[in-house]
Amino acid sequence: MTIFQTYTGNAMLNNALMTIEALAKLSDISEVNPSLLLELYRKCDLKSTNKRLKSYTMLFTKNGPLHNDKTNGDRIYESLLNTIISNYENDGPIICEISGLRFKSTFSNLYELALKNVGFSEKEIKSKDTNISRTWFPLIGGLGSDAQALPQAKFTVQIHPICIAILQFLPLSAVLYKGGILLVDSSNFGLSREMVSANVKTLSEKIQAVSSKESVENVRDFAKGDYLLKALSILTEKEDYEETYSDLNMWSFSNSGTGASCEIDRVPNALIRKLQRLLRRPTVSTELKGILSRNESAYSFLDSLEGNKDWFLLYPNVFGSGKKATKYDGVTAEFLEAYYNAIEKAELIPTAKYIAGLIEKYKSRQSEKILDKTDAWGDSEYKLELFKVLVKATENSEWNLEQHIAILDNTDELPIKNNYYQYQKLIHYFTQKKIQSDTITKVDILNTRVFNACKWIIGLIQKDEKVNTIKSNLTNPNENQKVGFNRVTFDALDKTEVKFEDIVEIFYDEDYNFRKYGLNELLRIFFSQPNQETFEFRNLKNLLKNKVIFRNWMNRIQEFANDYQTYFYANNFNLETGKPSYKKFKKTINALVKENDNFYSLLNEVIYNTNHHIKQAEQNKKDKWSIEELMTNPLGNSNHNICTLAVKFLLKQTAISPIKESLTNVN
Repeated sequence: MTIFQTYTGNAMLNNALMTIEALAKLSDISEVNPSLLLELYRKCDLKSTNKRLKSYTMLFTKNGPLHNDKTNGDRIYESLLNTIISNYENDGPIICEISGLRFKSTFSNLYELALKNVGFSEKEIKSKDTNISRTWFPLIGGLGSDAQALPQAKFTVQIHPICIAILQFLPLSAVLYKGGILLVDSSNFGLSREMVSANVKTLSEKIQAVSSKESVENVRDFAKGDYLLKALSILTEKEDYEETYSDLNMWSFSNSGTGASCEIDRVPNALIRKLQRLLRRPTVSTELKGILSRNESAYSFLDSLEGNKDWFLLYPNVFGSGKKATKYDGVTAEFLEAYYNAIEKAELIPTAKYIAGLIEKYKSRQSEKILDKTDAWGDSEYKLELFKVLVKATENSEWNLEQHIAILDNTDELPIKNNYYQYQKLIHYFTQKKIQSDTITKVDILNTRVFNACKWIIGLIQKDEKVNTIKSNLTNPNENQKVGFNRVTFDALDKTEVKFEDIVEIFYDEDYNFRKYGLNELLRIFFSQPNQETFEFRNLKNLLKNKVIFRNWMNRIQEFANDYQTYFYANNFNLETGKPSYKKFKKTINALVKENDNFYSLLNEVIYNTNHHIKQAEQNKKDKWSIEELMTNPLGNSNHNICTLAVKFLLKQTAISPIKESLTNVN
């Protein structure tokens, strides 16, 4: 009578069934039947074997008859399993919560019958705990004496008795993983089946190597990588691997004592395929096996590979310090390139090799000491020396702005950060390995926000009357970071429609702090080029216009500019035409915009005059404007930098484009 046609949804029960298949050398789960279980029970001497296996108590605790009843334990155990198997039924009103099988006789019913067969009296049987608990099914809470039962539990878990008998074979494939018992679970049952079969073979050899009177110690705790290598080996032999979805869940659980626990490491199909492709490369397979077989490297490697992240042990490094310092050479170049290909970052390799060649060509004597260090890539001086090399290469037409933008960590982040940490380790790796390339990679950065921001400011600089001075200062390492662009943008307003939102997006971070350093370094690269493209100024596709807080803040300052213009026109007009003096207003604003040292005292005067005019016009005693409000950024924090810029810019913009509507407040 067949018990199961297919595997169940329970990993523990499936592993026990696969153990039985391996022990009996079955070709299909449908061959498992009560007769075979009884035969296998006797053939494996399951009672004696389970008593000897250390893994048994990790699975079923020490509270079962085998370990908790020296007088009658063996007889009870044998009677119970024989009773369960001999009285197997596949029909009844009760549905098993683990397997879905139907039955009438419960585990308690059969347990009581087994005790009666051994010779226990009714009174003695009633004193026994015959409920299902984690003594019989790992991690299952139960009633009676089981401390794992939930306080609110009212009913015993309904499990078909045959499942209890089948689980008793599980110790024969039990190996350790992360300190617990390993369960293998996969949507590819063939993979699970082969892995369990391999574990059965391992246990069988260990049992046979020990005297029948001695305990059988647990099979050593292998690393995650070891089990993955076994899985990959199995999949390699399967012809249908490419067509079969194969994930792998590795359970580590313990059911013993008060520390019962369960942990699952999931290995998705995508990671398995990556590993398979790496193993197929003869030049890296041995190295990969070494990495996976070491606990100290396997976990971080698999985590990085799965997440398509950089792995820190690819590169040379020094661990520890002083006398305990250990030099690490990193992986081979073949492995590194294969890894980068697996995480879909192979495009970084040619550029890194090219820059390694530039370092060899343009490095200074002072930088050689830094470059010789194994872990130089983590030194702040390394980035400075690398940037100097790239500037020299630019001056000789071997590097350019487009290439530089392409190596940035984020080509769409504004304000610009001239960071290329993703490349630094890689470049230093090839520098130390003396691997170089003379071929520069073609890049496509035309649609990046960083490139468009650079074109925006370059377009303004190229039209500025002091363009040569600006270029000279930007290419001078001592003057580069001193170069500012407020005057450039203010002057550009006379002929160009510059948007204030663009300035904020390019020069200010999310907290509205001023950041120009990355941009200035990229401009040094551009203006160091022997041939410089001329860029037509174009406004950005700005994202700030959708930020309500920013828009409200900007509109408020624009309202102040409009109020001041209204005051000025009310008190300054052409006597001949009787119209407001537009030119005088523009001249006044230009003087205010250019002022730095006395700006705040002048602004206070502007605020006073504006408030006075409004109070007269509206017959209101309360001041509308204050220096504190105008010096508060969109987030409500005092910030003179962005606020001064906003006041100056919007006043100048207002002076250039006078209000078209009628000035109702003009006297």
